[in-house]
Amino acid sequence: PPAPPAAGQPTGEQLEMLCSMGFSAEQARGALAATSGNIERAADWLFSHMDDLDVAVAEALGHPPAASAAAVGAPTAADSAEDDGPGQYDLLGFISHMGSNLACGHYVCHIKKEGRWVLYNDRKVAVSETTPLELGYMYVYKRRD
Repeated sequence: PPAPPAAGQPTGEQLEMLCSMGFSAEQARGALAATSGNIERAADWLFSHMDDLDVAVAEALGHPPAASAAAVGAPTAADSAEDDGPGQYDLLGFISHMGSNLACGHYVCHIKKEGRWVLYNDRKVAVSETTPLELGYMYVYKRRD
């Protein structure tokens, strides 16, 4: 059997999950390093650093950053009149998989309604007793005004 990852190193499963969202393995490693290996926070970190992701990843991994758009004088989002500052978001819902693997089982949805998490499982709808936030496959957020 393969040796477990060294302490502080991301697992293959963590890297695969973030790479399946369209990020490179290096970007996934940087996000996991910046968030102490927390996969949910790492995904949020990646999306919140999209303006200059490669520089943020290099900093998180302790590498000297390559020339960024800002370093060479190109306009960045911060220079734009449309930039309205960092966003604050609320989690509205998420989709997760129930089953032993992706080839077996099905997907369910949790939606926050009136301050409570509600589980939508085919035709069954019920208040979620233990909401598995860490097992989400896709998260839906709404920006606060």
